[in-house]
Amino acid sequence: MRFEYLIGLRYLRARRRERFVSLIAVISLTGVTLGTFALTVALSVMCGFQEDLRSRLLAFTPEITVERTDSAAWNAGALEKSISGLSSVSAVAPFVSSQIMAVSSSPSGAPELVSGGILRGVVAENNPVLKELKRTLQSGSLDSLDTPHPVSVEDHGKKRVVDLPGAIIGRTLAFDLGLRIGDPVILISPASLGSAIGAPRLKRFVVSGYFFSGMYEFDSTLIFVALKDGRALLSDDAQLQTGLEVRLKDMFRAPAVAARISTMAGKDFKVSNWTRANAPLFASLKLEKLTYFLVLLLIVLVAAFNIIATLVMVVMERRKEIAILRAMGARARSIAAIFLCEGAALGVIGTGIGVGLGFLISWAIGRFHLIHLPADLFMVSAVPVCLHPINFIAVAAASIVLCLAAALYPAIHAQSLSPVEVIRYE
Repeated sequence: MRFEYLIGLRYLRARRRERFVSLIAVISLTGVTLGTFALTVALSVMCGFQEDLRSRLLAFTPEITVERTDSAAWNAGALEKSISGLSSVSAVAPFVSSQIMAVSSSPSGAPELVSGGILRGVVAENNPVLKELKRTLQSGSLDSLDTPHPVSVEDHGKKRVVDLPGAIIGRTLAFDLGLRIGDPVILISPASLGSAIGAPRLKRFVVSGYFFSGMYEFDSTLIFVALKDGRALLSDDAQLQTGLEVRLKDMFRAPAVAARISTMAGKDFKVSNWTRANAPLFASLKLEKLTYFLVLLLIVLVAAFNIIATLVMVVMERRKEIAILRAMGARARSIAAIFLCEGAALGVIGTGIGVGLGFLISWAIGRFHLIHLPADLFMVSAVPVCLHPINFIAVAAASIVLCLAAALYPAIHAQSLSPVEVIRYE
């Protein structure tokens, strides 16, 4: 080991008359530890919330959506086959979507409660696009969408048993309408209500399942039905959206794959991807995470100023030793290296302890759900945590760089001392 490192580490140990200097060094070390600890925990929690929100959004929002720009009917089979052949695509399935009105019925069969919603007609059987929906189901199954359900209904005072198609609805919407499993629900196409000719288009379904995603926007509006039943209800709806939903092996390749699909589909089709649909939300989360990083980094910066004060006082206390080293032939850069070593030691030790504690606490929060939240406000019942190595590396690098920068001024001051002047007056 070079003598600069040995002397630098020795200077950190206190002699009796230098206890105050060592106390400030301990305070600086504690500041660096607390700063890096808070920073790593905050970034882990922010990343956890970001990834949890992304997974919840993508549970019902496909990575890529292909729709006709003119809302005309079209045969999606050929385009679906071409898209399925892309190496980045994991699944493709047709869908139909439109705004609807959902009406619950009283025991006598009269309309009771009304709520707006969004109907999504999907292929329920062996549809890999709906794998996220399966994870959020609290009751029922996707197979219930394709199965007729015998239900006893009352029409004009007479009870009769009819076979109704199934519908899976959000738990919040079911609560708003007072619906339970097995209850009938009437879905109405709003566009048909504005038509002066003919009766409004409506269709009766039976609630065959609930889902709960934690996203109020989805849980209070979405209604899933079989594709054929959705088309039967919405066939003349001007607001009908019909197209293909695409799932990818890597969600972050969505912009590149969407551009390729757009070229394949042609100008009559609109191709959108999840990064553009939710761009403002994820941009705000990214900005918030950067803000947390910069604000909490100020704690480390305050500790770095303490390091400056500590090393300046060490230089003043060690003037004679520095002069003797210079007189014995030590170079000016070796003197500077001694104090840079002290700053680096404080930075590395404090950062190591802080980052290590931050990793352990973050892991414990995520593993044992130590911090609970009201699920109706924050979408999750416990604080989510994501341990990205890059976050810990970035925090450690920033902290050590600040500590080294703080040691520059004392190091330059020490190497500029004149040994002749110091020895003459000391």
